[in-house]
Amino acid sequence: MYRMTFFLLFTALMACNSKQNTNGSATVEAAKSSNTNFLSMKINGQLWEADHDIVGAFHPKGYDQLIIIGGSSGKKDKSEKSFTVNIYKTDGPGKYTFVQGNPALSVAQMGNWSEEEYLCGSMMGFDVSFDVTKATKNPTVVEATFSGTLTCPSGKKLIITEGKFYYED
Repeated sequence: MYRMTFFLLFTALMACNSKQNTNGSATVEAAKSSNTNFLSMKINGQLWEADHDIVGAFHPKGYDQLIIIGGSSGKKDKSEKSFTVNIYKTDGPGKYTFVQGNPALSVAQMGNWSEEEYLCGSMMGFDVSFDVTKATKNPTVVEATFSGTLTCPSGKKLIITEGKFYYED
């Protein structure tokens, strides 16, 4: 009896440990297996998750070399927080690092972070890295992990870590 209890506890403990991953692949894998579109990240150490309007696109009609990542949280009013990324001049999966003023004009931004910080990133400044591990058009599937910094109008920085995204249409 004790051996069986020990074995079950050991197995459960090992299963929990095997799911921990600093790059977020376990969470992305869980999202893929449940066909759930997902966008989350830590911003200045606090978890932020999109709860609606999660969107991903790879080379959408009219934009041959574009990956779109986005999602929103909160009520659909002036307090709704929206995260949007456009990665231009992409051939497909890969590692993309870009800053404000990059030649491809790629952009990352968070809208409505607060009343004072109405737009962080975009023309306020950003320095981000995306590891796009999957990008297909038919069916549309975009999968990525990311991190970086978005600058707000006050000069405050949103430090993004543990960013995870999965979208399947």
